[in-house]
Amino acid sequence: MGGLRVGAALASVVSFVLAGGAGAAQLKIADVKAYAFLEHAGKLSDDLVSSGEPLVDAPKGGALGGDTATGLLIDFTFEGDKNASPKYATAVVDLTQTGRSGQPITTHRAFTNFIFGPDGIEHKAVFLEGATCMPLAIQVHAGKTEKSAKLDFHCTETVAPK
Repeated sequence: MGGLRVGAALASVVSFVLAGGAGAAQLKIADVKAYAFLEHAGKLSDDLVSSGEPLVDAPKGGALGGDTATGLLIDFTFEGDKNASPKYATAVVDLTQTGRSGQPITTHRAFTNFIFGPDGIEHKAVFLEGATCMPLAIQVHAGKTEKSAKLDFHCTETVAPK
């Protein structure tokens, strides 16, 4: 009889783990936005994902309004059950920049500890410094949902005369 209880308990744990844990399916990625930090103005730009506007030479004044920008704030909007805190919900973010040599540079983040309010929304953010001279691909996986975005950033090189 004790063996049946242990077997049933083990089966419950295995099905729980295979299902991704309680609450994992409740998490959804709703939106991704990115803002350049405008260094002279001391504020964030408009959303670069929705505008699709490329940044060229942002550290040298190529950001919006002729401002300089080296930092980038990426805002992830997640949806879940209202007034809930799903224990095992995890969102995975990969931010891949492509260097001048073509080599990918990936920043990997996992977000946990979601606490959804009465609107069922929570924001998480990543700040990347020195991120406005390389193209950036953003991929987010949350529950059974995913979103991606691409930002066209690049800087021109100045070659010293020989």
